Amino acid sequence: MTSTFYSNQNLKVWGDEVHVRQRPGPEANWQDSVVLVWWDKGNAIGGFHRLGHEPNAGDGGMVTLWNVLVGPAGMQKKVHYVPLRQADMLASGGFGGGDESCRCEFIDGEHVWTIDEGDVSGRIAFKDVGPNVDCFPKKGIMKEGFSTAHFDIPGKVSGVFRMKGNEYKVDGLGIRDHGWGPRDWSTVYSHRWVAGTCGPELSFIAVSWHAIDDTISNFGWVIRGDKVTLAKKLDILTYTEMDGAMNRGGHVQFTLATDEVFEVECTPYPERKASVCYHHGVACVDRLCSWECNGMTGFCDFESTANIQHGNRKPTKFVDGIIDDGFFPN
Repeated sequence: MTSTFYSNQNLKVWGDEVHVRQRPGPEANWQDSVVLVWWDKGNAIGGFHRLGHEPNAGDGGMVTLWNVLVGPAGMQKKVHYVPLRQADMLASGGFGGGDESCRCEFIDGEHVWTIDEGDVSGRIAFKDVGPNVDCFPKKGIMKEGFSTAHFDIPGKVSGVFRMKGNEYKVDGLGIRDHGWGPRDWSTVYSHRWVAGTCGPELSFIAVSWHAIDDTISNFGWVIRGDKVTLAKKLDILTYTEMDGAMNRGGHVQFTLATDEVFEVECTPYPERKASVCYHHGVACVDRLCSWECNGMTGFCDFESTANIQHGNRKPTKFVDGIIDDGFFPN
């Protein structure tokens, strides 16, 4: 695929070699993980799925699985962190889930998730509609403590979904990601990941990352067809509940390298609760939302964490606030 980029950096379009498990590095916290978040508006069904291998953790490696499926009947949610089995190293280059409930494989140009939770099951196939590029920063704590490579790609989903005796033919939209490298979950105080699409016309990724060195990184981009445009300025406003963690969607403003401005309002789907997955001491909230921007509508995942005190820490860094005593001029 030939792509056009409006940016101040070169972005390589990768091939199928990044759609399978990668060769592990030597670090104890090296991991390789895939994510799919999706929504079928016609059937009001969707899901959030994360499957990661940590081959150097514990005695022989570990598997982390976040598996969430939502439908008219409710939510099916499973989170586990279990030993990595030889059976999880699928011959296709795909990922097994530590048991037989979930696997992800790249088959005939599609990223296929096979899920079996008894009376909730499905086969969800994801097909890319945007270029296969890695737009994450390659410096500082984002590279050293989070991910050497990170792909966030919009697409379409199809397949079959079953919940409590009802079967649905899936026809929807999704965002997938694949990231690998050292990942130290203790390096984050809080983060936002807002990933949305309405199809080839417009997709977007927005990320804000507050790290333990008290830096805050904001970056993002939009995808239109095979064109990727990076943001030169990004503002993510999260609507946070009284518990200080749960979000009720939010608002994202992209100011692009082309000086275009995109205002994206994200609103949770009614009667669909957010999922909270707890891993390595971090509670990660994922909320499926609809969004509106410049006359277009679509779906997104509004993901957030709030770990600023790190259990026993007085916060010192705020985007627009003051905690210290004294006088602070504008």
